[in-house]
Amino acid sequence: MEKEIQEIIDKIKELKGKELGHYIDKLLDENDDRILKNKEVLLAMAERVNGFGYHHRAVREKFSSIGLSMQDELRMLEREKTKEFIANNPELLELLDIATKWWVEVIKKPYFANYDNKQISLEMRDYFQLDATEKKVEASNSKKLTPEKEKKFVEVLTFETADAIRRDGYCNLRADTYGFDILARALEAADLRVSFPKKLSMKITKDSIELASSRGAWDVVYELPTKEENNTKKI
Repeated sequence: MEKEIQEIIDKIKELKGKELGHYIDKLLDENDDRILKNKEVLLAMAERVNGFGYHHRAVREKFSSIGLSMQDELRMLEREKTKEFIANNPELLELLDIATKWWVEVIKKPYFANYDNKQISLEMRDYFQLDATEKKVEASNSKKLTPEKEKKFVEVLTFETADAIRRDGYCNLRADTYGFDILARALEAADLRVSFPKKLSMKITKDSIELASSRGAWDVVYELPTKEENNTKKI
């Protein structure tokens, strides 16, 4: 990448507030095709102005002028950032594997243990004695969860959860907010419509998995070993 273009990108990333707005105005007013038809420059702008009125519309139009969708390009950029985040935090895969498998088990056994999640183990070995209606729901869920759909559900849930942790430091998964959260998007991607127990909530960070109790408290149900613990095991 030529030096001048890189300097423009760096400046867009560094400036804040009014200074950033004035600088983008200057670039747009100069209307230099060499700059405003450079996808990397436009992406740098888009990351800073996404959702902000005039600048958002102006940059979106510049993307359209070179045959690209601003939102599609931003989504691809975010996807690459999350892939890099996962690669740089391989220990996170252990947590994501446990969490996603737990949700697959919830689909298979939607009526389990105790709705006070403090008593629900990750292994989910203890189940209620199901009544006739609950047995029908369980059978229906299991029938819908084909190996192909399970694979897609796990794939999307894993990536979306990692993406949330990268951006926010944690991810909340709730069974009672269908249509508005990551869990819903994973189900939709896998073309799954299943029944969950209500008020079932999980929080995942880079270090732990927590479940919400009926009292609203978060109980840690799984933690990654600390570096000190790992070093002790090696010794």
